[in-house]
Amino acid sequence: MRYLSLGASVGAAMVVAASSVFAQDSKTIAISTIVEVPALIQTRDGAIAALANRGFVAGKNLVVNYQNANGNMPTQQQIAKKFVGENVDAVLAITTPTAQTVATATKEIPIVFASVTDPVKAQLIKGYEPTGTNITGVSDAAPLSEQLKLMKEIVPNLKRVGFIYNPGLDNAISTLEGLEIVAKDANIEIVESPAPTTNEVILAAKKLLGKVEAIYVPNDSTVVSALEAIVKIGQDTKTPVFTGETGGVERGAMAAVGIDYIEVGKVAGNMIADIFEGKKVGEITPVIAHEANTKFMVFLNKKAADAMGVTIPDAVSARATQIIP
Repeated sequence: MRYLSLGASVGAAMVVAASSVFAQDSKTIAISTIVEVPALIQTRDGAIAALANRGFVAGKNLVVNYQNANGNMPTQQQIAKKFVGENVDAVLAITTPTAQTVATATKEIPIVFASVTDPVKAQLIKGYEPTGTNITGVSDAAPLSEQLKLMKEIVPNLKRVGFIYNPGLDNAISTLEGLEIVAKDANIEIVESPAPTTNEVILAAKKLLGKVEAIYVPNDSTVVSALEAIVKIGQDTKTPVFTGETGGVERGAMAAVGIDYIEVGKVAGNMIADIFEGKKVGEITPVIAHEANTKFMVFLNKKAADAMGVTIPDAVSARATQIIP
């Protein structure tokens, strides 16, 4: 698999030079994300795998121009302008801020978003029907009811859940609103602790101590990038830490129920393949990943549970997709 990974740079010469070795009918896909965390890398890789399965193979008849903005919005804007200037065949925009930036930059080049929690709130689409625009994609909205059910099952005395988030991100606000709805039905209080930047995540986590029985880290790129710091606080204070995506469990969170981000990427990749084969992007219906695939994954980290003073029930372990010893 070949990537033209330029990081935060905008050197178009490398892409042009590489493109010249491909056949005349080759396609170029531009991929960008605001930050690199496991779920977003899996989304990218799933998309490229789906494209290969459809006959669009990186290094053969597909140029992959991958760019990571390293958490910097001005860089993300520069990357979007670069993609438009190169007139790429399609853009895979991973995360909400990336998709919003690319959507602002072009109304002609096909855009497929992925790992965007609430594309309606983000004003990328009006609803889950063909858009008639240059945008479609797949939402990674979390299965919040299932996640809260798992938390309650592992922490029976759960009454208050801490929620660390960047209030400037639409997807984080959407998750908070959705979690508050399902929590109310379960008689659980959601305690907010905002962290507008990664540097403020540790302070936001510490503010929750003594106020909650567990901490929930949503699919918020700002907060997820500092997950290890939250995990350490959870271990030091015996506060269970749950995440909105299963990749967080491999990084030290105690448990998560979620979707497979490789599969999220594959859905997006198949949309892009449809576009390459001639289908208009505005005719492709946007989807919510967990509604398209209701088989959820349960990840558990027994070492993390021990460090956080929690015993995982046998019934939970029995249905786990993966247990990290």
